[in-house]
Amino acid sequence: MNKVRKIAVGAALIGAVAGGGALTAMALPAYAATTDTSTASPSAPATNGGNHGNETDLTGDTATKVKAAVLAANSGATVENMTTEDDGSAAYEAHITKSDGTHATVKLDASFKVTATETGGPGGGKGGHGNHGTETDLTGDTAAKVKAAVLAANSGATVENMTTEDDGSAAYEAHITKSDGTHATVKLDASFKVTATETGGPGH
Repeated sequence: MNKVRKIAVGAALIGAVAGGGALTAMALPAYAATTDTSTASPSAPATNGGNHGNETDLTGDTATKVKAAVLAANSGATVENMTTEDDGSAAYEAHITKSDGTHATVKLDASFKVTATETGGPGGGKGGHGNHGTETDLTGDTAAKVKAAVLAANSGATVENMTTEDDGSAAYEAHITKSDGTHATVKLDASFKVTATETGGPGH
C-alpha cells in the first residue's frame, strides 16, 4: 500500500507540474497580446506652428503707386522690395534704403498713403516681424508742426526723420543732426512741445 500510495502521489505531482506548465504556456500569449495593445497607441500627427503669413510681392499698377508714394515721402531712397502686409497694421509695405544708407520699412494703407516708417528692415540687421513696435513716420500737418517745434529748439539743425513714439515717453520723436554735426533725438508731447533732447541717434 505504501508503494502504491507513493506512486499515486508521484503521479499527482507530475500531473500538477505538467498542468501548471500548460497553464503558464496558455497565459503567456494572452499577456503578450495585452502588452502589444498597450504599446501600439497611435501617435498624433505633427502640426506646424504656422508660417509668417502670406505676404506677396506687389506688381503692376499697385506696385507703381506704392513706389511713387514711398519715394515722395523718402526723397533719394532706393526701394528694395514691396509686398502686401499681413499683420493688420497696413495694406502694403516697402523696404527701402534711405539716401543716408540707413534702412527702413514704410507702411501704407489701401489708399497708398504712407502711415508709418519704421527704422530698420531686411537690409539692416536681423528683425523682420515683431521688431520694435509700431512707430510710424509723420506726415502732413503733424509732421510740419513737429518739425517747426524741433527747429525752434535746435536752430540750424537738420531733421533726418520724424516718427510717432511707442515707448510711452512721448507722443513724437525726431532724429536730427545739429549745426555742430552731432546727432540727437528730440521728444515731443501730443501738444508738439519739446520735452527732451537726447544725445545720439540713427546717424551716430
